[in-house]
Amino acid sequence: MPYSELKRQPQTWRDQVLGAVSFSGSRGDLDSQSGHDNIPEIHLNAPVLSGIQLSSEVLLPLESAILENQPLISAHKGLISYRLNAELLFGVITLDESSKMMIDSQVHTISGLQQATEIAYQLIFGLIDELGYSQVYRFWNYMADINGNTVENSDSLERYRQFNIGRKNVFVNVGREHGEQLPAACALGLQTGPLSIAFLAGKSPAIAIENPRQVKAYNYPEQYGPLTPSFSRATLVQIGQQMSLFISGTASIVGHETLHVQDVIGQTRETLINLQAVVSEANRMQGKQLFNLSNACFRVYVRHAADLASIRETLNNHFKKEVKAIFVQADICRHELLVEIEATLQEILIQDDSQALHIA
Repeated sequence: MPYSELKRQPQTWRDQVLGAVSFSGSRGDLDSQSGHDNIPEIHLNAPVLSGIQLSSEVLLPLESAILENQPLISAHKGLISYRLNAELLFGVITLDESSKMMIDSQVHTISGLQQATEIAYQLIFGLIDELGYSQVYRFWNYMADINGNTVENSDSLERYRQFNIGRKNVFVNVGREHGEQLPAACALGLQTGPLSIAFLAGKSPAIAIENPRQVKAYNYPEQYGPLTPSFSRATLVQIGQQMSLFISGTASIVGHETLHVQDVIGQTRETLINLQAVVSEANRMQGKQLFNLSNACFRVYVRHAADLASIRETLNNHFKKEVKAIFVQADICRHELLVEIEATLQEILIQDDSQALHIA
């Protein structure tokens, strides 16, 4: 729904919302409307190019939890705002980067972004482990100038790589560096703003899904940075009768290389092939055709606003219908990538299929 409509919803509706991820073209709009009851929200200064009705993505509990009137508890711990019920926890955290470069005990230079990332992830894992919601299903990461450098130094790392170092350090420190423990995630660049992270965690076990067309992100060669990204291509989770597939930000990458450089239509088509490969892999692992990509809710990140029409037309032509999607202007983690798409699919299991998740 449009961000401005969030606070206009009835109290009974707001009492059922776990959290929200909201986009707006101006920081002032967000500041003037922030703080909807105790709903944890991440507010992002990113222009919505199309799909304004989805500019505030609201996370609701499972239908069964609503019907059973399970209470939602809102709380803060340090810099984290979160809301939870018996099964799920959604939280948000934002950190400003230090203007100074930090030096660790081994006398290595640490950028403000790396330091903020390490602090944020340490706090997040500390919270979910303490509360018993130790299964992470999804991370959303946003930062300013993702393809830039923190300092004017030709030897300094791209900011996305700085972020990856901070994230990987924490995953290793908390013993979550192995592939089957890595959640779905995205990392996008905005023009301005602090490091902003939203996360969804729970108690039910999850399965990390990979794309057979791509090298696992955590196995990327060193040309993409000194430490690899810490995420899986998707996370599959069953809670009660509901099966959810959270697909990470996906782009025109095959193996580990970018394809269709400077060709936005080619990149969009390749991205759709990758999305379908992830869905097919999830279905294969479950031994049934549970998910259909055409039923997904998409978030499409567009580097250049002028490419919107081409990307949207390619998606609609592919599915032969107008897709349910929001198109947001943002920078992608590789400077040559022009579009990135993430997706969420949810299906209710029939009674005979309600057994626990299994790996085929």
